[in-house]
Amino acid sequence: MCYQCNSEYDPRCGDPFDPYSLGTVNCSLLEPLEHLPGYKPTICRKNVQKVQGKIRIVRGCGYIEDSYKNEKQCLYRSGTHDVNMHYCSCTGNLCNTASEKIVPMLTLGIITMAALL
Repeated sequence: MCYQCNSEYDPRCGDPFDPYSLGTVNCSLLEPLEHLPGYKPTICRKNVQKVQGKIRIVRGCGYIEDSYKNEKQCLYRSGTHDVNMHYCSCTGNLCNTASEKIVPMLTLGIITMAALL
C-alpha cells in the first residue's frame, strides 16, 4: 500500500505532508506499465520535482528498485533548463510520507565554517 497523490492537484500531498483522506493504492493490484513489460510495482516512491522554480511532489508506486539498499537514502537528478528531481523509495506500507532525514546543506556549511575558525 502506498500513498498516491500529486501536489499540483492536491496541496495536502506536498510537504509538510497531510495524509488525512488522501488516496492510497494497493500496488500489487496495478497492471504492469506498457513501457515496462515484466515489471510489477513493488515499492513506494516519493518524487520532488522542481521545474523552473516550481515544486511538485508526487507520491505513488514504483516499478523498478533502485540500486542502493539503504532506504534512508534518496537520489537527486538534475537536467537542463532548470529541471531537478529528488526521489526516495521504500518498501513498507504507506512509507512514502516523510522527507529523508538529512542535514540541510546550509547547516552543513555553517558547521564546517565553525570548525575551521
